[in-house]
Amino acid sequence: MITVLNPVGAPSPTPLIPMAPRLDTLEGKTIYIVDVMYPLTHQLFEEIQKVFSQKYPKTKWVIKSKAGTYFDDDPKLWAEIKASAQGMIIGVGH
Repeated sequence: MITVLNPVGAPSPTPLIPMAPRLDTLEGKTIYIVDVMYPLTHQLFEEIQKVFSQKYPKTKWVIKSKAGTYFDDDPKLWAEIKASAQGMIIGVGH
C-alpha cells in the first residue's frame, strides 16, 4: 500500500474588491503615475508624463516611485494618492 498526499491544498477564498468607478473627465484632475522601480522604466514614465501632459494639458500628472518592489506595500504612498489624486496609473515594467 502506498500513501499519496495531494500537494494542491485548499487555498482560502480571495475577497473580491470592485474597481474604482471610471472618471467622467480628466480635466482638472490629478493623476499619479506610479513607478514600481522596475529597472530602466523611470525614463519611460517620464516620456508618458510628457505625452499625457500635451494631450491633456488641464490634467496634473505626477510621477511617484513606490517604496520596495512590486510585491511590497507602500501605505504612505497609497494614503498620499487617496488624499491628493483622483486617479492612478501603476507601471509594472516592460
